[in-house]
Amino acid sequence: MTKGGVWPLPWSITYLNDSFSINPSTFQFTTSLTGCQIIDRAFQRYRIISFPGYKSSSSFYSGKATTVNSVSVTVSSGCSTDYPQLEMDESYSIDSTSSNGSTITANSVWGTLRALESFSHLIYKDTSGQWWLRQAKISDSPRFPHRGIMLDSARHYLSVNMIKRNLELMAQNKMNVFHWHLVDTESFPYTSTKYPDMSAKGAYTPKHVYSVAQIQDIIDFARDRGIRVIPEFDTPGHAGGWHGFPGLLSACFDHLGNSMLPNIIDPTQTQNWNFLLNFFGEALDLFKDNYFHFGGDEVLDDMLQCWSRNKNVSSWMEANNMGNDTSLLLNYYYRNLVQRVQQHKNTTTMIFWEEVFDMNVAPNGSVAHAWKGETMKDIMDEMFDITSRGHRAILSTCWYLNYIRYGPDWGYINGNGTMTRGSYYECDPTNFNGTAAQKALVLGGEAPMWGEFVDGTNLIPRMWPRASAVAERLWSDPAQTTSADAAWPRLHEFRCRMMSRGYEVEPPNNPDYCPDFWDVTLPDYSNNNPSTTSPPAGGSTTSPPAGGSTTTTDNPSATSPPAGDSTTTTSAACSMHTFFSVTLTIIFALLLNVF
Repeated sequence: MTKGGVWPLPWSITYLNDSFSINPSTFQFTTSLTGCQIIDRAFQRYRIISFPGYKSSSSFYSGKATTVNSVSVTVSSGCSTDYPQLEMDESYSIDSTSSNGSTITANSVWGTLRALESFSHLIYKDTSGQWWLRQAKISDSPRFPHRGIMLDSARHYLSVNMIKRNLELMAQNKMNVFHWHLVDTESFPYTSTKYPDMSAKGAYTPKHVYSVAQIQDIIDFARDRGIRVIPEFDTPGHAGGWHGFPGLLSACFDHLGNSMLPNIIDPTQTQNWNFLLNFFGEALDLFKDNYFHFGGDEVLDDMLQCWSRNKNVSSWMEANNMGNDTSLLLNYYYRNLVQRVQQHKNTTTMIFWEEVFDMNVAPNGSVAHAWKGETMKDIMDEMFDITSRGHRAILSTCWYLNYIRYGPDWGYINGNGTMTRGSYYECDPTNFNGTAAQKALVLGGEAPMWGEFVDGTNLIPRMWPRASAVAERLWSDPAQTTSADAAWPRLHEFRCRMMSRGYEVEPPNNPDYCPDFWDVTLPDYSNNNPSTTSPPAGGSTTSPPAGGSTTTTDNPSATSPPAGDSTTTTSAACSMHTFFSVTLTIIFALLLNVF
């Protein structure tokens, strides 16, 4: 395990052979940039997470080592009140080699956030509990501008706090896009002010929704960490949860003519286009990013069952010179969708899953999100095909983290190119035989976490640190990051760092250990107080490992139950169990007396 290793690996980093001692109680982040909230709040966070588990009562002894007392931060372009966008400048430099104090220099607030994270990685604690700052010079910037995590909160609802915990970890890994798959066939938790019935009728329950205020809170929370929030409203398919607007979905039929659950929008109805204009207009105003994901995947079965076999839709197609070619109706849908999106906000860039491009119905200027392919050759052939047609691309195929395998799946693929061990570190979005112009069209990638078998109880350990391998692939120089074996000592330290900060991140490799082990707080049954055993947010109460972070408002280890969550307690369950046990005992005793 390294000491003071930085993850993801900076493009240029030079270590000196010595370290400065550092006193957490007196160390200061300083800047001449006053009144800049995004920087002020970042300083507040990094005073805590740079020294996980530190308590003011801890002793400090520097011995003969020189102590460094501060880091001076310079932001060349000054403060910003904007939201992060694809074009943001995340470059920075660090010099921690001077005993007079360290320096951080960045062109923008976004680069400053990345620098503060790297600086915190240079800080480490020895076995005696003393803190040290590794002497280093760093010059760094990301390889790709789009480095994302996709969360699916439609299959299993994720609380606001769980989403924020994941955003914290994204920032610590220098990931900068939260792709939010908000709605799907199963549920519609997004709250529309104009169409409240969409969530009232489409959400699992009235508790399992995201209010406008909560969504704005998540967007602002992400902004403070330099993270863009790109929503996905998957259309026209995967729309089974959209039944809150009458007539929006086409009636569907199997091959025998029996009714099926509707799952695709009916584009032949005029009132549906008025709905889509107003609905997406509201969402475009709420979300601040210039990119917006409109889905578009897995529609072929729905087009057959709900368009071809629907007499009203097929009659409309005949009357509009489409015959029985549902691809023409799909093209009609996208043309009209683009028109209405641009009518409301013409600066929006539309992202679609790659089927929209494979079917040649993608709007001009849109971005292809690649997710198909079984082998590495298949994946790279898809990237070549997309970029050869002049489309910009985002890759996710290699990084479906909802799939789990035995062993260290973050590292290598086998010699045949199949993903038997995972390919998270080895997969390179531009590793196809294309021109330089084609490869320049690759914006980056995302690691999806589909929610069929994931909720707040297992999101964090399943995601991290496996997603850390994706983070380094999308940030770092590929020439310096060819070996998972060489990366492992830094990843080991980084995983331990995330755990000491209060996150339940799973072991990525074979048996090993961290200086501080993970621990939990058990419920206290001694005072018969049910509230001590109530599970927060549907799960067990957890605490960071020995020496881990304290639970404060800004501390990601703090958890609280969402409004309206179940108050069923362990002691109540135990009482019920005892009641049934006693009852059964009495019954058996009576039977014995009878016989």
